[in-house]
Amino acid sequence: MTTSISAWSAGIAVMEQSVKELGQAFSGAPANIDDGSMVFFNPGAMSQVRGRLVSVAGYAIAPSAIFHDSASHMSPLLGGAPLKGGNGGDSPSLVSVPNVYFVQALTNRIAFGFGFNTPFGMRNSYQSDWKGRYQALDSEITAFNFNPSLSFKVTEKFSFGAGFNVQYMQAKLTNAIDLGPACFLTLGPAPCASRGILPQAADGHVSLKGDSVGFGYNFGAFYALNQDTRLGVSYRSRVAHDIHGNADFSVPDKAIALTHANILVDSNARTSVTLPDSVLFGFTHRFNPRWAVSADALWTHWSLVRELRTDFSSAQPDDVQNLNWRDTWRYALGANYFSENNKWTWRMGFAYDETPVPNGQNRSARIPDSSRYWLTAGVTYAVMKNINIHAAYAHLFMNDAAINRRGSTGDILIGQYSEQINIGGLQMDWRF
Repeated sequence: MTTSISAWSAGIAVMEQSVKELGQAFSGAPANIDDGSMVFFNPGAMSQVRGRLVSVAGYAIAPSAIFHDSASHMSPLLGGAPLKGGNGGDSPSLVSVPNVYFVQALTNRIAFGFGFNTPFGMRNSYQSDWKGRYQALDSEITAFNFNPSLSFKVTEKFSFGAGFNVQYMQAKLTNAIDLGPACFLTLGPAPCASRGILPQAADGHVSLKGDSVGFGYNFGAFYALNQDTRLGVSYRSRVAHDIHGNADFSVPDKAIALTHANILVDSNARTSVTLPDSVLFGFTHRFNPRWAVSADALWTHWSLVRELRTDFSSAQPDDVQNLNWRDTWRYALGANYFSENNKWTWRMGFAYDETPVPNGQNRSARIPDSSRYWLTAGVTYAVMKNINIHAAYAHLFMNDAAINRRGSTGDILIGQYSEQINIGGLQMDWRF
């Protein structure tokens, strides 16, 4: 089990944990005290809540990733013929992401919070006859996170919080298998040619499905320099997953002899993966009754993801996806404008989000990730004194992503991805 394509932050991270913060590109997240997403971004800020606060949000995400071929071909050892098929099409289907947060003041100094969200995830799908079918067809991964937290106010200005995370991950990956090279290695060219099992002329199929439960923690500190300036820093731990599942193979009748060596047969499968830890710094400052600005920086330990190796209980060789990811930074700036009666707040933001993918050789068709630039806008309306509605929109401009990736049978996918992402969200906050 490996991962896959257009996630909505760099790598496979999901930044969409607050619609209010989406409007300012999440630039104020570590110092935010206005909605329940503080459970995720900085539990130290929960002590600023009086009474109870519930935040419920949903996002519609529309990613687009179009592949442009540049002479993809078979292994030179097999003649180097061009890979047959199309460019894979686009994946325009909407993806929905929910999150729910609850914060309650237990005493004047202690607050409890709980969050349910999706901190990592992605989804993509290619047409079944595209040139890169031997490297990826369908890819989907989702991590659901359950996050109880506590916050303690040390002084009137400084507070600290920590949380425990239970993470449930599901993964599904499919791709075609070129049985021609496998037959050449097993039976030899002459018997394979007589049976019509030639490169790109006898495709099989594999589907990998699995799930896992992992555990982690997060903590953060919040400091109010004065009534207009707030600072925050937080840490989220890495989470190790040991994914157990099944590998289901489909082999055409003319190639059934290849399964006699206990390869290309249905079996159990196992993959170990560690999702990265991260550190978030930020501040927000209100200049006057009308204007406020915010900024943050996020470091993510993506270099933990060196390879993704799937081990089969059959004689099938391990499937190894070399990624060699690198650590990344994300930087964001935002501005808020408050109406005279404080009924309306308009905001906008900009962010630069580095990709962990170092080059085209390490860029996977499952994750054709590239650096991205966020341009966002949002609005808040105070329906009542204790109820706010937030709406936000973001467009992600992404650098063209070159790929020059060798598959397991020596096929080489060469080309470039053109990508963009649109995100819309709605959220309600209720204080009671």
